[in-house]
Amino acid sequence: MTNAGEKNVKKLKGKYTVITGAGSGIGQAAARLFARAGARLALVDRDYESVCKLEKELGFARAYEADVSSEESVRRAFGQIREWGRLDTAVNCAGIFAEGSVLDTDFIRWKTLMDINLDGIFLCMKCELESMKETGKGSIVNIASEAGLAAIAGQVAYNVSKAAVVMLSKSAAVDYAAQGIRVNCVCPGRIRTPLVEHIIQTAANPQAELEKLSCDRPAMRMGTPEEIAHACLAFAADDMAYATGAVLSVDGGYTAQ
Repeated sequence: MTNAGEKNVKKLKGKYTVITGAGSGIGQAAARLFARAGARLALVDRDYESVCKLEKELGFARAYEADVSSEESVRRAFGQIREWGRLDTAVNCAGIFAEGSVLDTDFIRWKTLMDINLDGIFLCMKCELESMKETGKGSIVNIASEAGLAAIAGQVAYNVSKAAVVMLSKSAAVDYAAQGIRVNCVCPGRIRTPLVEHIIQTAANPQAELEKLSCDRPAMRMGTPEEIAHACLAFAADDMAYATGAVLSVDGGYTAQ
């Protein structure tokens, strides 16, 4: 008889997986969980030092440096990853955040958000799909946001970039379903990443800031990177092989209000 932990280890056993934005936050949590699930990992981040440290921590993992907003940089990294011979799963986590309404957001900031949050996923998906088409199967998970489903005040560029990721995921799912490739989308709510933790700890009143960031959703708390990683694992594994074009909100009930 196998226990739940042993069963979980087998979910991605031997599967070659790329995770972008693996140097921190959700990407790093996904890398650790996928490693425990038996995946062989390509860890991609523009912060090469961070993924090198993670490579040493995990089992079968390799670090790759890439700026996802640059087609040349993405192509170079995936050219190295292709030497593995195949790609089974991918989780596209790389992204940034910025505040500002339309009038508060200059065009350079707008372009930067789109370059990384939207174009970055598009460029990575092109490489991932090329590899997966060769084997006739694969699973891609894109990280969007609750902000891609419900407009949140004062962050127009971020909202639009994540809404576009949702539609990009659905469109690719429709285009490649008949070729055995699944594309799904996870929409996290507010997650207690190192960036959010820094905001809390540097606030004049950290406890008040924590409560403010937690009380706008029915669950009355923020999520953890690990909780989002488990959602990614559910889509990546073969257990949900019929799921493609799905959008999963993991947001403490925020978008259900």
